[in-house]
Amino acid sequence: MLLNRCLLSPASSNSSTLNRRRTPKPGKPPILPPAKKVLYKVVHPPWMKPEDVKELLWRRHTYNNAVVSLRKVFKKEIEAKEAAGLGIEAQSEKDDLNELILENERRNNEAALKRERQEKEEYEKMKAEFLGYIEKKLSAQAQNAKERTVEVKKMIEESQNFVTKENMDEKLKEALENPVVFDYCIDLHGNKFYDPLPMKYVEGTPTRQKSRAFDRSLVRPRNIEKPPPASAAM
Repeated sequence: MLLNRCLLSPASSNSSTLNRRRTPKPGKPPILPPAKKVLYKVVHPPWMKPEDVKELLWRRHTYNNAVVSLRKVFKKEIEAKEAAGLGIEAQSEKDDLNELILENERRNNEAALKRERQEKEEYEKMKAEFLGYIEKKLSAQAQNAKERTVEVKKMIEESQNFVTKENMDEKLKEALENPVVFDYCIDLHGNKFYDPLPMKYVEGTPTRQKSRAFDRSLVRPRNIEKPPPASAAM
């Protein structure tokens, strides 16, 4: 009995799988080209009876003749109304159209004048701004030229004391005779000690500095807060 159950189990599983599979739709698979009976099928309309063709042709001519006749009738009615004095309405419509055209021209002229006046105001405003900017620029250039002129004149005056190749010896002698010292030191209290003027000729043997013996803050203060003379500074 166990053997029979084992042998029947695969068959039962396959049968259940086949039962769950969806049945394909009948017809041609989508991967195949169209059938010849559909691709080469030509529809031939059936022939009409000669009596029906004559009837349709007569109806077509009758309709066209009726439309032409109606157009002629409407045209004659309009001409008759105009001849009987009913054309005043058309004349009034023309007058209204002319009035509208004149009104449109008047509005266009007013808009043109307004636009011209506005453009003129904008032009005057822009012109004033440009003139103000130009005047400001010219005044700044004049002031700059004046300052540069003063600087050039001052430089020309100072150029008389410049060292040149011709007066180099004279300037060297003058610098040796009138030395200028700008060196100074500051102590803890903020006092400035200016160095003494250097000696033109060293007399004797110069003393060597040892430790802080020559510290300016340890000697008796002299020349405190006394800057170099103006003549020497020049």
